[in-house]
Amino acid sequence: MKKVFLTGITGLVGSAFVVALLREREDFEIVCLARKSPVKSALQRTQEIIRDECEFNGCPEAADMVLSRVSVIEGDVTTIDPEAMAKDPILAGTDIIFHCAADVNLGKDPTGKTYRINYHGTENMVALAKLLNVKEFHYVGTSYIAGKLVGTAIEDNPLDSGFNNPYEESKYKAEMLVRASGIPFSVYRPAIITGRRSDGRIRKPLAFYRILEFMAKLKSNKCAKMGVDPRENIDLDINFSAVPSEHIYFVPIDYVQEAITALFQKPVCNRAYHITGDSPISNKQIQLAIGNALNISGITVDPTQDGVGSNANMMSRLLGDLLPYFSSDIVFDQSNVRKALGDEILDWEYGVKSLEALVKSFYVDHFSDTDWIQDLMKR
Repeated sequence: MKKVFLTGITGLVGSAFVVALLREREDFEIVCLARKSPVKSALQRTQEIIRDECEFNGCPEAADMVLSRVSVIEGDVTTIDPEAMAKDPILAGTDIIFHCAADVNLGKDPTGKTYRINYHGTENMVALAKLLNVKEFHYVGTSYIAGKLVGTAIEDNPLDSGFNNPYEESKYKAEMLVRASGIPFSVYRPAIITGRRSDGRIRKPLAFYRILEFMAKLKSNKCAKMGVDPRENIDLDINFSAVPSEHIYFVPIDYVQEAITALFQKPVCNRAYHITGDSPISNKQIQLAIGNALNISGITVDPTQDGVGSNANMMSRLLGDLLPYFSSDIVFDQSNVRKALGDEILDWEYGVKSLEALVKSFYVDHFSDTDWIQDLMKR
């Protein structure tokens, strides 16, 4: 039995990976580090997330089996003492560390929290890995350590091209720690994680989904002020002050799960893998998908129109940290993924219809009490 010490099990990628791996392999057990909440223990949080993930994967009956091979240590990556933790009998015989815990804050970091979690948390995990003398270190980073790069981002030996925010910088520097550790490693770099390919659904919406929430609330408020039925088409008069891009990498959560689980089982050879897919989309496609779903118009993407439109200030305040990802001119190289898993794993693509399915599934699942939205989603 191989023992994996894993961080980030309560996150989107960590839980998906654990469920997929333990369903596929009987020779692995997981010891995870998880934080408690004000009302739940680390064990309770882990059990709840794994059951939710199994339900989402269509295999609720597998939850007990998965949980029977998951042990929980209560703690935080930023505050653990690696030397003390290495002496914990539960970690005896640990073969592999899978470090997935991160703070995905794309805005400013005035208190240093993002840096502490992403950089110092990784520092602690590397120290622990050395003390445990593990054979492999697996690290979930982000494709956006490419930062302000214009052009092709290669998978190996990434360059510091400047960063859009502390999140990108902290993840870049954390990956450099892993690379310099001397421990055989694999690095997985997802892009913007979205709903699965089959129906667009996602268990835990992040990042891009803030835009969908904002647009729905904006329409609702504007219709209320105008005395208009929100089911009707209206002009929102809103501009995203960003350079239009043809290279926005949305990556379905089931592809992330499938690719990382498959790569994890390959020989570790000090490689990084862009878990981005090879089907970038454009601002125009996103505009069409949201407009069609919510029955709205008047959305523009134009960097020369900063401050134009009645909702510009609110949009900038609430969504400004996302704009660099919708102006990116990065193309993510897929050479290592293709070599390891073959071209067939990349045989999927996004289009307006699949984007609409993604958008509609979010509104169906997360605005279930909003009648006008539910009516529009049935069109």
